Parts: sequence; C-alpha cells; structure tokens
Amino acid sequence: MKENDKKAHEAIKKAEKETKLKTDKVQEIKKLNQQIQMVQSDMSKHKEALEDCLKYKEFLDKLTPPEWVQDQIELKRLRQETRRNERVDASKAAWDAKKKATYMEAVAKHEAEKKAAAVGGKEEKRRKRRAEKEGDAAQQIAVTYPPTPKFDLEPYTSSGKEMPMYFTHPQQLLDVFTALEEQNLFLIQNSQETEQALDDLKATYKDTTKKMDEKTSSLEENITDLKSLISSEDQKAGQLARRVAQSAGDTQDKQEALLTSLGEKVKNVYQRCGFDSSSNPSTLFMLSDLEAKLEDLLNALEMMPEEYVKKVEKEKDKKRRELKRAEQQAAQEAAQEERNRKAIERSLQPAKKRTGRQVMYRSQQVRRKAKEETKETTEEDMDEMLHLT
Repeated sequence: MKENDKKAHEAIKKAEKETKLKTDKVQEIKKLNQQIQMVQSDMSKHKEALEDCLKYKEFLDKLTPPEWVQDQIELKRLRQETRRNERVDASKAAWDAKKKATYMEAVAKHEAEKKAAAVGGKEEKRRKRRAEKEGDAAQQIAVTYPPTPKFDLEPYTSSGKEMPMYFTHPQQLLDVFTALEEQNLFLIQNSQETEQALDDLKATYKDTTKKMDEKTSSLEENITDLKSLISSEDQKAGQLARRVAQSAGDTQDKQEALLTSLGEKVKNVYQRCGFDSSSNPSTLFMLSDLEAKLEDLLNALEMMPEEYVKKVEKEKDKKRRELKRAEQQAAQEAAQEERNRKAIERSLQPAKKRTGRQVMYRSQQVRRKAKEETKETTEEDMDEMLHLT
C-alpha cells in the first residue's frame, strides 16, 4: 500500500508537471501565433508598399529616356561578356593544369618503366638497339589528355541585379514634368488654333453653301426663262424657216452667203479659243465645243473669289476701253490723213479758167435785217481740232 501510495504520489506530481508543461507550451503557442500574425500584418503592409513601389517604378521606367535604357543594356551585355571571358579563361587555365598534371604522370610512369627495364638485360639491349635505330631522337611518351572543353558554348549568365534607376534626384523628375507641361501647353495651343480654324472653315462653308444655293436658285430661274425664250425662238425660227421655204432663190442664196460668213466668224472664234480647226469641223460642232468651254469657264469663274473677279473685270474693261480708244484714234488719224491727202491733191490741181462772158443775174433788193452771227462747227473742223489736240 505504501509503495502504491508512493507511485500514486509520483504519478500526481508527474501529471502536475506535464500539465504545467502543457500550459507553458500553450502559452508559447499563443505567443508564437501572435508573432506570426504580427509578421503577417507586416508582410501585408510591406506587400502593399511593394505594390505601390512597383507602380511608381513602372511609372518612372516609362519616363526614363530610351537612350539611357539602351546604354544600360549595352553595359549589361559588356558585363556579361566580361564574366563569360573570365569563366572561359578559368576553364582554360584548369584544363591546362590538368593537361600538365596528366603529362607529368605519364612522364613519371615512363621513368618508372625505364628503371624497371634497366634491371633486366634483355630489355636494356632491346632499348639500346631501338635507340640506335632512332638515333638521337627523343623517345615518345604516350599521353592520354582529357577532352578539350567547348569554350564557344559557354553561355552568358546574368548577375541577377536589376537595372539601376535613371531618377536618382527629385529635380530630375521635376525637369521631366516641366518639359511635359510645356509640351502639353504647346499641344493645347495648337489644338485651340486648330479648333478656331475649324470654326472659321465651318462658317465659310455655311456662307459658301448659302451663296451657292442662292446662285443655284437664280440659275434655275434663268434656266426656266431661257427655256421659255428658247421655245419662243424655236417658234420664230419655224415661222422663218417656213417663210424661207416659200421665198425665191435669191433669198436662198443670201441665206447661204450669210451662213457661210457666220461659219467663218465661228471658225475664227474657235481658233482664237485654242481649238484645232485643221480637220474642218462643222459649225454646230464648233459651237458645241465653244459652249462647253464657256460653261467650264463660267464654273471656274464661280469658284473664284468675288473680289478677284471684280478686279479682273475692271482691268479687262480698262484694257477694252483703251483698245477701243486706240482704234478710234487710229481711225481718226487715218481719216485725217485721207482728208489731208485730198486737200493736197486739190491744191495741186490747176485752177479752172472760166471762158466766155459771165452770167449776170438780176440783183435783188438789199434787205437789212439784224442777224445773229452763228458759226457752225462742221465735221471737218472737229476732225482738225481732234488732230491738233
């Protein structure tokens, strides 16, 4: 019973000790769980900060100049090539050392064989005979070298380091933002100018459309009037044609002569307009070409600015008046020369002598009447005045 009580007491102590250890472990587990939660919260915070930093890094990488990126890529390639060359040199040095060690082992083995052969006389004699045959040539040693590594297949490796950041100072970023702001202001100004030009074009288009509509309506009215005039003229032409058909041959001859002269005039106008009349086209064909060209010129005239058209019309009218004035002046000078020539001829002719007795007329009674002296200006006097002026 005492032994059982002792064991029970020890078991109770052991149970209390295990309970205490369990309690301590539970407390330690709670502390570790708290630490894990704290670490996880720190990890989540750092993860959020990392995501923000990655966003900022991506934004800064987009602002990085492409020339600087290309320079960094070239530097990285040079570093990789340098590391590759170092590895190749190290591999070549190791292979040379291994080759040298293999050669030294082969030499040592050959020397050992020579010593072993020197013990036996037969081998020595055989060696001497072989040496005599080969002369003073050195004995060849069979050496098996390790295979040569393929240095060309050495790959390029990366150091694992990221490309350095271009922006190392806040002023660099401010400079980039300033440049972007100036560029945006320039683009905004260009956009405003383009919008203003577009508005002007729209207003011009509206005015032009309105004017064209007005011209179109007026032209349509003119077309209607012309059609009515054409119908009336067709009726008159029919009546005249019937009268001509009823008339005699003299009228027919006159009409043919008139048509011939009209054809010559149309041909002259046709040639002056730049058309080729070498093929002797008909009068109707020439009139149709002239009408088509006239329509083209009228269409082109409508597309021109009104100020320019008015200016050109004034210049043409001025030239036409000057040409008419010159023609009139030339005609007057020619007429004056003709009158002068006739006057000179009359003055050069001999005077007519009257023969016989002069006819005596009955004298009339003198009537005294007050008259106003009026001097009439004849055409010759006007011509002389124009000639002198």
